Amino acid sequence: MKKLLYILFGLVLLVVIAIGVLVAVINPNDFKPLIADEVKKATGRELVIDGDMSWRFWPSLGLSVEKLAFKNPQGFAEPDMLKLDRAEMSVAVMPLMSDTLDIGVVTLYGAHVFIQTLPNGKSNLDGLTGEAQPAQKDTDTAAHEPASSSASEPVEDTGTATAWTIAIGGVDLVDASAIVRDDQTHAVSEISKLNLNVGKLEMGLWVPVEFNVEGKQNAMAFTAKGSTEAMLEKVVMDSQLRKLSLSATLDDASMKLESVSLTADQVALAMPAAIEFSAKGQASDLAFDTSGKVTVTVDKAIEIIRASGIDIATTLAGSTLPRPEMKIGLKGDAVFDNKAQKLTLSQLVANLDELVVDGSASVALADIPAVRFELHSPIINVDAFLGNKQAAAKPTDSTPSKPSESGSGEQAPTGQKAPLSDVEPDLSALKGLDVAGKIAIDQFVANNVKVSDVITTFAVNRGKVTLSQFDAKLYGGTIAAQGSLDATASPARYNVTKGIKNINVQPLLMDAANEDMLSGRGSIDVNVNGVGLSDKRLRTGIAGTVAIDFADGSVDGINIPEMIREAKAALKGKRADYVEETRKTDFSGLTATFNLGKGIASTRNMKMEAPALRIRSEGQTNLVKENLDFDVFVSVVGTSKGQGGKDIDELKDVTIPVEIGGTWQAPSYNLDVKALLTNNKVLEDKVRKEAQRGLEKLLGDKAGDDKVKQAADKLLKGLFN
Repeated sequence: MKKLLYILFGLVLLVVIAIGVLVAVINPNDFKPLIADEVKKATGRELVIDGDMSWRFWPSLGLSVEKLAFKNPQGFAEPDMLKLDRAEMSVAVMPLMSDTLDIGVVTLYGAHVFIQTLPNGKSNLDGLTGEAQPAQKDTDTAAHEPASSSASEPVEDTGTATAWTIAIGGVDLVDASAIVRDDQTHAVSEISKLNLNVGKLEMGLWVPVEFNVEGKQNAMAFTAKGSTEAMLEKVVMDSQLRKLSLSATLDDASMKLESVSLTADQVALAMPAAIEFSAKGQASDLAFDTSGKVTVTVDKAIEIIRASGIDIATTLAGSTLPRPEMKIGLKGDAVFDNKAQKLTLSQLVANLDELVVDGSASVALADIPAVRFELHSPIINVDAFLGNKQAAAKPTDSTPSKPSESGSGEQAPTGQKAPLSDVEPDLSALKGLDVAGKIAIDQFVANNVKVSDVITTFAVNRGKVTLSQFDAKLYGGTIAAQGSLDATASPARYNVTKGIKNINVQPLLMDAANEDMLSGRGSIDVNVNGVGLSDKRLRTGIAGTVAIDFADGSVDGINIPEMIREAKAALKGKRADYVEETRKTDFSGLTATFNLGKGIASTRNMKMEAPALRIRSEGQTNLVKENLDFDVFVSVVGTSKGQGGKDIDELKDVTIPVEIGGTWQAPSYNLDVKALLTNNKVLEDKVRKEAQRGLEKLLGDKAGDDKVKQAADKLLKGLFN
C-alpha cells in the first residue's frame, strides 16, 4: 500500500514539476505574433493583443489575456469589431488523468461587439468565413504529404479509444456591451451593459443562469433581468428550464413600461408550463395595469400549442376613455395548430366593465387571415356604458302657432343649413379582411332605444360585406333585415331589405327622439339600393321604395277637423268664433309607398282613414334641400263626435285641400281656401243656401227682388271662380 501511495505521489510531483517547467520556460506572450498571423490567415483581419498573456497552473491550469481587439476593415464607424478588457479560462489538472476535460469558468471582462451595415449593404461581418483559405490549406498539406501516411493506407488500430468527459465550470460575462447598426434602415440597437452568469455546464444537471441587461433600440431604452435553471440534454429539444423569472422596463416617447414580469414553474416540450405575468405602464395618456396566468403545453413535434385556463385582468385609466377607469377581463382556452396555421379560441368570456361577451372564435393564418366567430352577450347598454343621459324633456313651448288670417302656418327659417359633404369614407381596410360570424344579444340599449333578442350574421370578404341576417324584437314588434355593401367598387354600392312589423310607434319615437308626433302600431318595408356613402350621395344616389302601414293611431301637430271648422267659420264670417282644439288627428289606418330616386322621395298613394274623414295625399320631399311639397285632400264622410262632431257633419261629402310645405325642421300646414271654393260643388250649394238665408234676414221681402238675386249671384260667382 505504501508503494502505491509513493507511486501516486511521484506522479503528482512529476506533473507539478512539468507544469512548473512549462510556466518557467514558455512565455505565452511569445505566441502573440503566431496567434495574430493565424487569425489574419483565417479571416483577413488583424488581431491585436496589447495586454499580457499569463499562466495560472494551480489548482487548475489556466490562461488569461488582456487588452485583446479584433479589428474592423477601413470605413466603419468603430475600429474594433470585438474587443476585450480581459479573458480568463482554466483547465483542472488532476481530472486529466482520468480522461476528463474539466474546463473552469470562462470569464470575459468588458467584452464589446460592434456590427455595422453600411448604406451600400456592406457589413463588417462579410469575409469572415475564410472562403479564400482552402487553397492555402491544400498547399500546406501537399508540402507535408511525404512525411504522412497515404490517405488510402489502412491505419493500424492501436487500441480502443477512451471517451473523454467534458465539463465546463461556467461562463461569466462582466460589463459586456454591443452595438448593431444598420445605416440602410437607420436603426441602431445597443446593449450598454450585460452581465451573464452561467453555472457549471454538465449534461443531466440543473445549471443556474442569471443575467441583467441595459440598452436601447433607437430612442427606446430598456432594462431586463432574469434567472432560471437549465438542464441540458444531448438532444437539444429535450432540454428543460425551471424556476424561470424575468422582469423588464421600457421607456420611449410613446410608451413607458414601469414593470413587466413573467414567471414559469417549468418550460419543456410535452410538459405543462404554469405561467404568470404582469405589466404596468403608460401609453400616451392611457395608464394600464395588467396581470394574468395561463398554462401552456407544446407537444414534442411543436405542432400543437395549447394555452388553457387563460385569465387576464387589466385596468385602464385616462382622460380619453369613456370612463375615468375601466376594467377589462379575458378568460378562455386557446389552441394553435402550427401545421394548419390555425388558432382556435374556445370558452371565451370577455368583459369590459359590466359588458360581458362569451363565445368562440378562430383565425386561420393566410395572406388575409380568415377570422370566424360566434359571440353572445346577455346585455349591452351603450348609454349606461358611455354615461349618456336621456334626452331632456320636450320644450313646453312646442305647440305650433295658430294659422294666420291668410291660412299660412309657415315658419321663418332658423338659420342656414350646413352643406352636405360629398367626401366618400375610406373603406380600403375592408379589402384586407376575411371575417364572418354571428352575434347574439339578449338585450341591447343605444340612444335610449331598447331592443331584445338581437341576432346578426354577417361576413366581410375582401371588400364585400354581406349582412345575411339581422333579427330583433322592439316595442312589441319585430325587425328583420338583410343587406350588402361592395367596397371594391368606387364609389361603394349597397342594397338593403328591411321589414319592421307591428311596432308600437309612439314609445319608439319618445325613446329615440323625445318626440310623440305619431302614435299607433306600424309596419315599414324598405327595399333600397344606392351608389356612394358620402352624406350627399346617400341622399342623391339612393333608389327604391319605402312602404308604411300604420293603424289605430294619431298624427300630432295637425288637426284636420279643426281646419274644416275654420273653413266653415270663415264662410260664415265667424272666423274668430271657432274654438281651437289640440292639434291632433286620429286615424284607424295610414298607408303610403314612397319612391326614392334622384334625391327625391315621392308618393301618390298616401291614404289615411280617420273617424268621419278620408284623407289622401300626394307629393314629394327633396332629400337634399329637405323641403316639403305635399297636397292633402280631406273628405268628410260621416260624423265623429271625437273629431268635430256636428260641426263638420254639415260638410259631409266635401273635399278639403290642405297644403303641407316648409322644411323637415319647420313644416307648415295651410288650408287651400281657393281650391276649396273652386273645386267643391257640394260646398258651393251649401254656401248659396247660407247666403240666401243671410240675405233674407238682412233684406226681408226685398231679398226676392230680381235685381238683388242678380247681384247675389254675381258675388257668389266671383267667390267661386
